[in-house]
Amino acid sequence: MFGPTESELSDLDRVRLAQSFGEIAAAYELGRPEYPDEALTFWDDCGAFERGHSVLDLAAGTGKLTRLLPVICNLHAVEPLTQMRAEFSRAVPDVEVLDGTAEQIPFADCTFDAVLVGQAFHWFDPQVALDEIARVLKPGGGVGMIWNTDDIDAASWLVDVADEKLAAVAPPVIGEHSVVEIIDVNSGFGPAETFECRWEHLTSVEGVLADMLSRSYVSVRPPDERLAVLTRTRQAIERQFGSDVKTIPHPYRTTTIWSPLVEATPA
Repeated sequence: MFGPTESELSDLDRVRLAQSFGEIAAAYELGRPEYPDEALTFWDDCGAFERGHSVLDLAAGTGKLTRLLPVICNLHAVEPLTQMRAEFSRAVPDVEVLDGTAEQIPFADCTFDAVLVGQAFHWFDPQVALDEIARVLKPGGGVGMIWNTDDIDAASWLVDVADEKLAAVAPPVIGEHSVVEIIDVNSGFGPAETFECRWEHLTSVEGVLADMLSRSYVSVRPPDERLAVLTRTRQAIERQFGSDVKTIPHPYRTTTIWSPLVEATPA
């Protein structure tokens, strides 16, 4: 395997890897997929997207999730990395993105009906972040989380590529515990519901290479090692599709989670 497993990361490692996304924000925007309609429908069925609801995309990155959210809601975004915020503003100019973290959200208590986290909760200090999310949620609100992971069972070319990206470590698992378990032990939230689906993202060779470069375990490597990874990725694609391929179907599995805020019992 290309690097340490999630449970082997120290706090310093986690900070270093998370901050690396600033340097590859453009590759992140080019290479990372958005999210399937079925996942947004799941959140909608949970009550996240009522007309006039205030919705926060937390750790919004380049806005891959924000741009999919329904315009009937009042949309907000928070992202800690300057370069990511710049890409966000280009991609989603109608939504203001603020500097902030999951552990210190720059909004007042009881501001949002839904707080959504795309591809990022595994970078947070989980219980501190959940307490902070609970603080900014209104009664009746909830938190949603989503991850895309490579569906290596659906495409032979992904087997070698996924190992380079550490996709074998499922992001909905943090250390020894699933995200659902982490939510369920937090007194601020009710039992988490989970929805999973499989889908294909149509991309290009350049898109796959940008996706690879945007992975923290790749981006922090020295330049010669990054080049070697990208070369192996291109070779895997060409073995499957040939050297003149234009469009690549990239299969994903998407895990979506929703957990409602527990309303405080009157004293």
